[in-house]
Amino acid sequence: MITLVLNGKEVQANEGTTVLEVARENNVDIPTLCYLKDCGNFGKCGVCLAEVDGKILASCVAKVKDGMVINTNTEEVNERIKKRVSMLLDKHEFKCGPCPRRENCEFLKLVIKTKARANKPFLPQDKTPYIEDRSNAIVLDRSKCVLCGRCVAACKKYTQTESIKFIKKDGQRVVGTENDVSFDDSNCLLCGQCVIACPVAALKEKSHTEKVKAALADPKKHVVVAMAPAVRTAMGELFNMGFGKDVTGKLYTALRTLGFDKIFDINFGADMTIMEEATELLQRVKNNGPFPMFTSCCPAWVRLAQNYYPDLLKNLSSAKSPQQIFGTATKTYYPSITGINPEDVYTVTIMPCNDKKYEADLEAMEVNGLRQIDAVLTTRELAKMIKDAKIKFAELEDSEHDPAMGEYSGAGVIFGATGGVMEAALRTAKDFAENAELENVEYTQVRGLEGIKEATVEIAGNNYNVAVINGAANFFEFMKSGKMDEKQYHFIEVMACPGGCVNGGGQPHVNAETRSAVDYRTLRASVLYNQDKNLPKRKSHKNPAIVKMYESYFGKPGEGLAHKLLHHVYEK
Repeated sequence: MITLVLNGKEVQANEGTTVLEVARENNVDIPTLCYLKDCGNFGKCGVCLAEVDGKILASCVAKVKDGMVINTNTEEVNERIKKRVSMLLDKHEFKCGPCPRRENCEFLKLVIKTKARANKPFLPQDKTPYIEDRSNAIVLDRSKCVLCGRCVAACKKYTQTESIKFIKKDGQRVVGTENDVSFDDSNCLLCGQCVIACPVAALKEKSHTEKVKAALADPKKHVVVAMAPAVRTAMGELFNMGFGKDVTGKLYTALRTLGFDKIFDINFGADMTIMEEATELLQRVKNNGPFPMFTSCCPAWVRLAQNYYPDLLKNLSSAKSPQQIFGTATKTYYPSITGINPEDVYTVTIMPCNDKKYEADLEAMEVNGLRQIDAVLTTRELAKMIKDAKIKFAELEDSEHDPAMGEYSGAGVIFGATGGVMEAALRTAKDFAENAELENVEYTQVRGLEGIKEATVEIAGNNYNVAVINGAANFFEFMKSGKMDEKQYHFIEVMACPGGCVNGGGQPHVNAETRSAVDYRTLRASVLYNQDKNLPKRKSHKNPAIVKMYESYFGKPGEGLAHKLLHHVYEK
């Protein structure tokens, strides 16, 4: 420990820490913009200034020394910060009214704090040259970009693909892909970790809001909606309800208020996926492979395999993701029990993920000539619809999902956390293999935020090696380690976003300071594990609505109509 003086007060600090870190440890505010501790991004924006031993330095890179004198609130420091923010404003379209980030824009808060003004306001009449919207998942608006580098750092840290980077375009340094191709045509995973790292509205999802509003206004359309497990873990954050708040019942009520005809749940689709995936795993055990079998629920992981490891595609489970398997059922099973024309059913999902928009739009994702999923809203998009409708979300009474395709098991709900798909599949596979009703359903060894989790599980007297890969970057590390060649794995779960879907690219933004101070991924995941613990059924194959659907329509899992409609094989 060393001693230094911070704003006239003697404080203790660890040698080697930065001025910014010491200031924050002592509740002294230094404004930042590019600083993103978890991604190692700093030293790019020039905002976090402080006077250090008489010199004005960037506090995020200046290391403390014994006896150092630091002042963060001098007239010169404040004037320099204000001048720097003004320079950033000169290249940022400062039109906050229609901006989707106006409630949580980190740059706007900085502008208000410093009272900075643009030297020459940047208000382009034609935004076309600044907009990159060729992707089905992600939109880049360079008129909003402040070149902070947070998206670049997040992509490098969390995916290792470095798909988004600084490039030269028309002689300018901008953010984009290699050769400025569409995100969809690059090796980008479309996971959206860049989107949730962005402090402004430079990166956002491809909006489906207008499509959904049009469907709700069309009397011919029977609009069904279902939310993913992770959505209920985070929606409360956008209504000032804090982290780790279970708002499932309020979401059902809000969706009804918005005018959706049927309120179902993607957890039902997760239970469907487990019926098929667990059956497929046991078929592979019976046929001695091919091993390992990989999960196929995460479209960003599927893109990783397609773009970087196409030889592994034969190992992916052919069971459709919960979104697509649910969409298939809404256009086949659901019309059969309601008498509604399948062409009139309009299926909307609420997802924590940008990539689900890309997955829904894939050419092959049709059934009987109909799109399995017609529109996908992110958690953020749904929140905006709720706010635009003047619904007081936090005050809503809880309500229930509709029957037929709304019921779910505890196994279905934990899909939203890393390790959840693995645990859900093992619960059903073990019961199926042993033809028993097993009471010990928790596989805690595959839970948590470690990058690579491994376990050996016993099924029907035999041991099977499983692994859970938490985040795309950790999959690259897993492959580099040589473990795939050294050890016989039987089942591997991969989720591209660190923490799983609870930390997806369509979830609420968390500002840089909170990201480093709050374990929000664990808090969000706790909502799912608490639901699982308290639900009457904790295994997918025990969901009575699932049992009824298979008995009356699809037949046996993995066979006949179920295999024809509920499976998809990915290609390079």
